Amino acid sequence: MLVQPVNHNILINPSFTVKQRGDVIVHANTSYGPDRWKVRGLDAAGGTKVESSTKVDDVTGINKLVVKHEGTTTDTAYVYQSIEAVNLLGLYGKEMTLSFSYSDTDGSGIPKVLIRSWGALATQKVLYDAVPTSLGDNRWTCTFTLSTDGDISDPNEKGLQVTIAPNSDNGGNINNAPSKWSVWETKLEVGSVVTPFIARSYAEELALCHRYYQSMFIQATSGFSSTRRALNTVGICVPLYAVMRGTPSFISQRADGTNPTYTLKGNGDNEVFYEPDLIYGTGFALLSKAELTTTLSNEHAYVTSVQSGYYKFDAEL
Repeated sequence: MLVQPVNHNILINPSFTVKQRGDVIVHANTSYGPDRWKVRGLDAAGGTKVESSTKVDDVTGINKLVVKHEGTTTDTAYVYQSIEAVNLLGLYGKEMTLSFSYSDTDGSGIPKVLIRSWGALATQKVLYDAVPTSLGDNRWTCTFTLSTDGDISDPNEKGLQVTIAPNSDNGGNINNAPSKWSVWETKLEVGSVVTPFIARSYAEELALCHRYYQSMFIQATSGFSSTRRALNTVGICVPLYAVMRGTPSFISQRADGTNPTYTLKGNGDNEVFYEPDLIYGTGFALLSKAELTTTLSNEHAYVTSVQSGYYKFDAEL
């Protein structure tokens, strides 16, 4: 019996199922929709509104990324994923194949692909820039050889970017985007042969996405381990879901958009403070607040209450 091999998919969240930033995103500027996928926003693409969401096909159960445009776009619309160089080690000089499905409303029904590599000095090299080959049934593919101009990027920096755009007139023109276009079942694999798309589990995809972005909702009743870092500085340890790509940026925000407050108990006195600084450690985030009025003469201080809010850690490429 002959069995068709299935290659590893280098893209993360290729089914668009992980959506830590929300189900529907309005893109005033180029920003993330589903995890690891950026959508070119209104400020660059033009029109009056750019929105992304996902939809599960009622017949096949396939989850699709859906991008909608209101008004007439004046520049290129696209989605893209940046790939960390560590996930490309050992692949330079080899053929690679991208495959995906695409459809649109009031467009040509034909996509365009741009693939670029990044070198150590942020030098870019175009590896593919054309209409891909049709496989039929809305499926498309292209093959390229992975290479760079100069040395390859540091392992935890950007090594490759895969961009998919609607090709509005089947002649290479990718301005004036369709009012709605969809992408699904994206795959980047080693070799020149397209192998079947097999989705990873949601748990696997979420774990992979956590290397780049983590959003956690912390209830007001949650307790934190905290300690004295200096006489007037407290450190609050927040365990992370996974080790991140690098030191993340950090914001905390309540549902109404305001910053949550922290109440510190030290030497019997309570002190309320806002917006601690982030100090990143492997597998945890230390939120540090200095210049408190409370003097922490004991080894330990305790955060007695924290307002409910979303704590977001961003280490995207």
